[in-house]
Amino acid sequence: MKKEKPKTLKVGGTKHTVKKNQKGDVVVDHAGNQGKWDKINLTKKGGSKTVKQGVKAVKDWHKKNPHKKEK
Repeated sequence: MKKEKPKTLKVGGTKHTVKKNQKGDVVVDHAGNQGKWDKINLTKKGGSKTVKQGVKAVKDWHKKNPHKKEK
């Protein structure tokens, strides 16, 4: 099986890195310290099995849940 390279994208004003962890799960790692949401397991949360599916899941989530700008 070919190893997938991590993919970095900027969505919702934050840098996201989607990669596979040592267990083989797809995770998204947010830049900086996001506390509870710093790393999210996309395999457990959304069923992503590939980095490509993880990137799509991140984009879809942010499309449905846009960040509100503070005044």
